[in-house]
Amino acid sequence: MVYLQKILITTDLSEFSLAAMEYATTFGLLYSSKLYLLHVLDYTPPKFHGRDRDAQPQAHRLAAEEEAMKELTDFVTKKVGPDAGLIPVIRSGSPAHIIRRFAEEEGVDLIVMATHGRTGLRHILMGSVAEKVVRTSSVPVMTVKPQPLREIILDDEDIESELHLR
Repeated sequence: MVYLQKILITTDLSEFSLAAMEYATTFGLLYSSKLYLLHVLDYTPPKFHGRDRDAQPQAHRLAAEEEAMKELTDFVTKKVGPDAGLIPVIRSGSPAHIIRRFAEEEGVDLIVMATHGRTGLRHILMGSVAEKVVRTSSVPVMTVKPQPLREIILDDEDIESELHLR
């Protein structure tokens, strides 16, 4: 039998990520799970010169993480509600790597991620954080397609148009 004691929900603070929260919070209620809501700050520090160059990037990263935590808290309050029981977490780095590492370090039983539904050339060029996590994670990953994207059906004409084959 599967017990989901810890569930990791990822968010990029978009409306699409709410689909993942909907599924994960439902599982959380069923299993009385601890729910982590992770937002990864894809942060590249500015270049500094002079004596303080080692300390300043650290201070900028911390300031960026504090601002991101404020945005995450506001997002949860406005979109989900303060009583959702989510544990907000901010990390900096490569999103797929950080998601995978956080899940492994915390002993998470399931990762729930929303997809953006990119296809064709846009998907090839931009890549997909969800796809990278699914391919490389040792923790089970559930991907959720948001409702507006479920209603879009691609056909051969769309793909040919996207790849400029016509």
